Amino acid sequence: MIELRSLGATAGRFRLDGVSFTIGAGDCHVIVGPTGAGKTFLLETIVGLRQPDTGTILIDGADVAGVPPNGRGVSYVPQDTCLFPTLTVRQNIRYGIDIRGTGGPDAEKLIGHLVEFLRIGDLLDRYPRHLSGGERQRVALARALAPRPALLALDEPFSAIDHSLREEIRRMIKSLLEEFRTTTLIVTHDLDEAFFLGSTVSLLMDGRIIQSGPREEMYYHPKTLPAATFLGIKNLFPGRVEALGQEEITVTSAELGLTITVPCRCARKRFAPQQPVRFGIRSEAVYVLRHHVNPDEKHCVIQTVVRKMYLRGRFHTILVETDTPTRLEVEIDIHDTAARKIGITEGARLPINLNPKHIFLLAEAS
Repeated sequence: MIELRSLGATAGRFRLDGVSFTIGAGDCHVIVGPTGAGKTFLLETIVGLRQPDTGTILIDGADVAGVPPNGRGVSYVPQDTCLFPTLTVRQNIRYGIDIRGTGGPDAEKLIGHLVEFLRIGDLLDRYPRHLSGGERQRVALARALAPRPALLALDEPFSAIDHSLREEIRRMIKSLLEEFRTTTLIVTHDLDEAFFLGSTVSLLMDGRIIQSGPREEMYYHPKTLPAATFLGIKNLFPGRVEALGQEEITVTSAELGLTITVPCRCARKRFAPQQPVRFGIRSEAVYVLRHHVNPDEKHCVIQTVVRKMYLRGRFHTILVETDTPTRLEVEIDIHDTAARKIGITEGARLPINLNPKHIFLLAEAS
């Protein structure tokens, strides 16, 4: 298990401040955030390339904050992979084992398994300069995993790979991590990568962890407006708390013309009656209705008009306008096949449903 407790580090004017999170044994945790958030700086501090000012870094229960990089049991793959140019692929993979003197039958078996799994058997006698970006990434992964590290740390693992190969390498890494159950920390700015690979995700902004938790919770229920905005959620609507239960909140939105009861853990601790709030929902969680359904607290039906449709590969992004005096815009993502089957066209009237279980609430000042 990996645990960071109130980690702080400084580089010039930039500071990591109070960074805390835990990675369970065998789990993959992803740090996601915008450029300049401090993701690489944080990773370099964890692996030992930079020294923290405060806090602890626990790897399997031992505080390694003052331990040199080669004593932490961490394998680090930077953005450019850093393969040794004068060593063959075979020698690169064996480097960590040879330098530690941990070779033997088990190590050879693991190397053979990695070579087969990553499909690099025909590359073993080549030098890095003769490898493609995707091949270098696979070799770097084999080299990193061969010593059986306590932590595998990957910095933007797909940044140097052609877009056409990213999905293949992405799936390969996910399968690899599931196969070998290596505790892994990845940093990336790419949301698709973060939610595809991570079992847990942390959002880092300006050197601080804004939110951390299971990927489904992060994806569907951001806790602050900056988190919701970075995660690409466009549907954020004004409302007011009408009633509070133990685990639910009833919210009224005059602008949308509806009242909705939303599940909410610790509702009475987080919100107060008549408090202004924003409630949000992801574009793909907005349901398009073929037939009219009478609105109630379980079926939050809104009548809309389709204003714009944008085809993005297999999906349409549809912008609709509510049939209310405020004319609020709602964004919907729907598969092209479904859009064609329903017969959605610009200018058409379109009833939509906001499912309460997919709605999250934010305090107005968050």
